[in-house]
Amino acid sequence: MENRQGLAEAYKIDSGTYVAGDSLYLAGTKSARDVWDDLKIPFGMTSRSQRYEDANRVLKANPQIRRIVGHSLGGAVALELQREHPEMKTITYGAPVISASGGERHRAVFDPVAMFDFGAKTELPRGLNPHGYSGLAHEFHSFAKNTSKDGYSTNGTEHLYR
Repeated sequence: MENRQGLAEAYKIDSGTYVAGDSLYLAGTKSARDVWDDLKIPFGMTSRSQRYEDANRVLKANPQIRRIVGHSLGGAVALELQREHPEMKTITYGAPVISASGGERHRAVFDPVAMFDFGAKTELPRGLNPHGYSGLAHEFHSFAKNTSKDGYSTNGTEHLYR
């Protein structure tokens, strides 16, 4: 599954979270509550956002997750979750962070939200929206052993996503 497909699915769900195999996808700003939560990011209060609470709940309920992919607000949440769970791999697109360190972060050249993420891999925007993820999130991910897009198996028990 490509990261842009997982993110597109996350944007369709009210909570902005979508699980496929060993990956958790986190959507960016979708609601008025998210706009309010966006204002918390510069003050280091990302963990007090609704998206963070929803993502943390999903993470606890899905022990097979090893990778978190986020766009914008979802990217800030992914990085905050990685701080608490350093074993997680994160990939972000257009995350509103101020950083010069590297990582699996991506942004478009003229992205006003991620303009201070100097450690991100910078690409020319594909399309009219410099803050979009679809032109950047073309990485293909194979699910870890015993996981798939539709579920995962532990000790012979099949678990399906809803």
